[in-house]
Amino acid sequence: MNKRQKLWLRISGSFFIIGLVIMVIAAYFLIQSVRENFYQKAFDKRYDFISLEEDGIIDTVQVFHGVKMSTFVQKESDPPTIILEINEEVEAKLKGFKVNPDEEGMKPYSDAILYKLMTDKQTGKEEFIVSLQTTPANESEPTKYRTYTINENGIVKKSDFTTDTKSKLETQWIRGISEETHGYYTNLPYQDGGASSLLFLSLLGALFMASGFWVGRSIIIKDKGAAA
Repeated sequence: MNKRQKLWLRISGSFFIIGLVIMVIAAYFLIQSVRENFYQKAFDKRYDFISLEEDGIIDTVQVFHGVKMSTFVQKESDPPTIILEINEEVEAKLKGFKVNPDEEGMKPYSDAILYKLMTDKQTGKEEFIVSLQTTPANESEPTKYRTYTINENGIVKKSDFTTDTKSKLETQWIRGISEETHGYYTNLPYQDGGASSLLFLSLLGALFMASGFWVGRSIIIKDKGAAA
């Protein structure tokens, strides 16, 4: 085998390895997507989100088992600050978010705060969830979130987390903030073109592997023919 053949044999081996790595990556995301699909179906089977809309508007003031939640803008501050009060105590001050004063109800704050009412279908118990994005999405640091969960006994629980540390339930609670849909295992099924990207990655990996195998095989056959 001459130097040129050895070089092409190395190139073919590199192509095959690159293709194998791409296929492993594609397989990983495929498995995670399948897990995400099963997880979401299991959640939808057990839990139900109840709409808080009245006449198409979610009121900024909600009362759940004696606990009062209120969201408003502190207009005198610069820049405008979104305030969340629970039982008339300030719980959060959010800055850096755009607020459209022409919209009604909770719509002006949808990039920062969401109200959700969730029912456990198995137990019939309800929970009220206030979900917040505490850092604007355009900041360089990882996006941070906070939830306040109120149960039927009026007990309020606070939780701070990121997309990397969120629990399965927290995954559901922050959906819709900034019009984003987060997955627990992967965001791929909820992204535009996610399935086509996975298919393209798989085809690319298969092409690299096939090319590496074909080139290497051709060189070995030629070398054996020359030796004979």
